[in-house]
Amino acid sequence: MIFRQIRSNDGTGTLTYLIADERSKKAVVIDPNIEDLERILYTADELELKIEYVIDTHTHADHISAAGEIKKLTGAKVIMHTDTKNKWKVVDEGDKFGIGNILRANAKVKVDRYVGEGDVIKTGGLELNVLFTPGHTDNHVCLRLNDMLFTGDLLLVGQAGRSDLPGGNPSDQYDSLFNKILGLPGDTKIYPGHDYENNQYSLLSEEKKNNPFLKAMTKDEYIEFAGDFFPPIAEEASNSGKMTLQCGTKRVSSSTEPFMQLSVGDLAGMIEKGEDLLLLDVREPFELLAFGMLPGVKNIPTGEITGRINEIPKDKKVVVICQSGNRSYEVSHYLSKKGFSNIFNLQGGTSAWMQKIEKTGT
Repeated sequence: MIFRQIRSNDGTGTLTYLIADERSKKAVVIDPNIEDLERILYTADELELKIEYVIDTHTHADHISAAGEIKKLTGAKVIMHTDTKNKWKVVDEGDKFGIGNILRANAKVKVDRYVGEGDVIKTGGLELNVLFTPGHTDNHVCLRLNDMLFTGDLLLVGQAGRSDLPGGNPSDQYDSLFNKILGLPGDTKIYPGHDYENNQYSLLSEEKKNNPFLKAMTKDEYIEFAGDFFPPIAEEASNSGKMTLQCGTKRVSSSTEPFMQLSVGDLAGMIEKGEDLLLLDVREPFELLAFGMLPGVKNIPTGEITGRINEIPKDKKVVVICQSGNRSYEVSHYLSKKGFSNIFNLQGGTSAWMQKIEKTGT
């Protein structure tokens, strides 16, 4: 199986998934963000994939889906839950929260196939099983592929998606979480539609231990807890009409990081001294060609870090690099949590390095 996770850089914390059957090269895209359209299509092209289906786990309210554009450009079929047919009933409710235009744009996408509980989406040799999981929205589904569960905005790492949006219902969300998700094996890998904490995935067993939304409670207790957990929607609506923390909530950052922040000057000094370094570039391959790279880098794209973590040595200093320092920050945080103790994040990324070369010539 070919698997890529594409993390948005637009502040929404959106995670898009590109999954393909290795033999047939037929692919599925899950929850694509319009801001990442070029990256999604380029990645598929580089891997010589044929996008057969685009699946939105629900009608998104914090970003515009790229499903319609991918359909237009590739001929892929759009798949959503059958209750998507009724989304126009709640679109106007979004206006009072500043998200009406986003809901309208997403509701306009023509769905080619409607699915429900128990349906199977097949592409090549892969089979995605559909679980109907309303709560965050009334047309929400999760998708199960072997030991992987794509949870959309129902269940995030360390929290759940908010259920007070148009079409949301905390009572339904409780049923979806406690009656469907919690019954799955503990080694199920949770791949959410959003993440604000630099996580790539989580195990259901870990969520059962640590996620406050999954602690034992009655439905009434859950409804009260969910209502208190998130700030009121009106407080989050921006003047531009876009919700900044739509589906979950950011947690308070730690005052200290488990890795070192490295300036381009510091890195230049380490290289000049001949220190034993691994320069780990986590951008997509096309970015290295288009924007340049540091000499001798090892390229492991962010979405491949989990599966290729054994390629990263623990006995030498690892400098993580991307274009701006954002993705590398996320990877640095992830590697530190996995026991790597000599991790350095290059501040400003390749952009800052290239600016240094332009100014100094070295």
